[in-house]
Amino acid sequence: MGKARVGLLLAGIACCLYVTLTYAAVFSVDAVKAAFLYRFASYVEWPADAPSGTFVIAVAGDEAVADQLDALVPRMSVHGRPVQVRRVTRASDIDGVHILYIGPGPMTRTRSLRASAASRPILLVTDDQDGIDGGGVINFIESNRNVRFEISLLAADRARLKIDSALLSVAAHVEMRPQAANDRGTPQ
Repeated sequence: MGKARVGLLLAGIACCLYVTLTYAAVFSVDAVKAAFLYRFASYVEWPADAPSGTFVIAVAGDEAVADQLDALVPRMSVHGRPVQVRRVTRASDIDGVHILYIGPGPMTRTRSLRASAASRPILLVTDDQDGIDGGGVINFIESNRNVRFEISLLAADRARLKIDSALLSVAAHVEMRPQAANDRGTPQ
């Protein structure tokens, strides 16, 4: 093989490696989660008493996702409203928040945030094996190296949020509302 061919082969491999690394950086797990957090807003209806003005996405315990959101939202809006990213650590930090994302970690670390969010019209998004059981409306799960999510309609009801059927249809799992005996055709 001539020197020119070896040079072209090495240049080709370098280009492929560069494109692969660039592609991986653009679509990292953190970037995908940030994009999901932003897109979830389009498929959720908040009650009339939800905060007005700037649409706030709060992040607790995941600086990498917060950084990805910071890069994404300056040029975006939700229902014609500007979007703000807020890093939170205490329950008092979530006033005016529409979406609260709690990153992976011990549930005990975020118990007060979860409890405070549960009593408000906040889309609580978690990233924990027990996220739905811990009160999350949406919980990220990783399946075959892909980021997916599950949804709890029970938690959505408690937060007075309506989840669009289009979002429900692409969820990996949906925790349904319990049905009354009459709804299932069970005799009284």
